[in-house]
Amino acid sequence: MKIEYASAGPLSSIFRSAESRVLDQALLVGNMEQTISMLAESTELSFKTIQKVVKDFVGRGFMESTRKVGNAQAYRFKVENELHELIDWATKYQFSRD
Repeated sequence: MKIEYASAGPLSSIFRSAESRVLDQALLVGNMEQTISMLAESTELSFKTIQKVVKDFVGRGFMESTRKVGNAQAYRFKVENELHELIDWATKYQFSRD
């Protein structure tokens, strides 16, 4: 049985939610720009679900909109703030359980 990172990242292995799957992407991509479509593909979540999560994360200061890539809006994780500490904690927690 193959376990995909989209469902086995440090936060999603603990919390098992759409938000945690998106936050796990911050661990993988850092502050690299991503579109809603890119996040949907990498997390294996629907476009609509990612739209809701990203809107919430932008409002909470976890992400910011950057520029248009074609017709799509790009976003970036703000890993330099408290988000970095959360991801670091979850990674250490996951490895301590393995």
